[in-house]
Amino acid sequence: MAQPDAGFDEISSNVGGAGADESVPDADSRSPNRENNILTRTMAELEHSNAWRWLEAQRDGVSKNVSVVGRNLDDWLAGEGIGERSNESYMRIRLNQRVGRFNAYHSNARIGGSIDLPRATERWKLIFESENTERDSLRDQRLNNVSTSSFTGGFRYEHPERNGWRFNHDVGMRADIPLDPFYRFRVRYGVDLSDDWYAGFSTRIFYYNIDGWGQDTRVFFTRTVTEALNFRVESEVNYEHNKRLTEFSQSVALYQALGERETMTYEMGLIGQNRPVATVDHYFMQMVYRKAIYEDWLVLEVVPQLLAEHEYDWEPNPRVQLNLEIYFFDF
Repeated sequence: MAQPDAGFDEISSNVGGAGADESVPDADSRSPNRENNILTRTMAELEHSNAWRWLEAQRDGVSKNVSVVGRNLDDWLAGEGIGERSNESYMRIRLNQRVGRFNAYHSNARIGGSIDLPRATERWKLIFESENTERDSLRDQRLNNVSTSSFTGGFRYEHPERNGWRFNHDVGMRADIPLDPFYRFRVRYGVDLSDDWYAGFSTRIFYYNIDGWGQDTRVFFTRTVTEALNFRVESEVNYEHNKRLTEFSQSVALYQALGERETMTYEMGLIGQNRPVATVDHYFMQMVYRKAIYEDWLVLEVVPQLLAEHEYDWEPNPRVQLNLEIYFFDF
């Protein structure tokens, strides 16, 4: 079964800058296979239970409905109902739990996804989201799984890739009162610098009728260390025009493949801003353990973090985040 673009491979884009294009934990150093063996046995036992079979049947039913909605809408917009073509519509539910020294506990759930329209036109997709990262600080985007809760819907047009360049346009509406139309334009580029080094660039410009316009730019360099290890250096700048606020971040990370659909990221970095004076006000270290615990649609993420921030007088702030992602797709 194929995996949607927003599936298991969005490793560090959601946590730790992860953002963006677009990770994983520490097993017991004394018995590195013990926890995995326990988890495997537990999942095997669950698979044979009536409750688990019922849950899997419900997930498969929702997945088929998501795909049917995509195909039917595609047929209607295309003006025809004949022909067979795969439809890559998907929906994602993300559950987040966070415990830390400051702001001790936080919990939230988010839903997102896209409706694929392959026959209506070559590159259009219908998007729907319950979170909106453009309105969040750079700290929240990189270190939290908590995004602004606001439903948005619209259309995305993706240009064909040309010489490593990719472009897409989003236009739609945010469900605020009053309704808030928006437009987003994104450019991405990647190139191999050598056999080991790869460079990537991504910039996004967005405009909301209520909040005004802003921009986010990310540049990164990755190097293959071994078949299982990749080193990454990343810089990001975020600008919000209404607040005249510029935020910046710098990080280094080591990505490790532990097994099939199982990864670990070790990351450290800093975050700063230009107002009231240009300064660094956040330092962080984190590990992101990410594993598809059942097939490719149920994903577990564990994120231990250590933060030192100006707002808490630089006192160490240990935190742990637990995320569970459920993907609904039928392709």
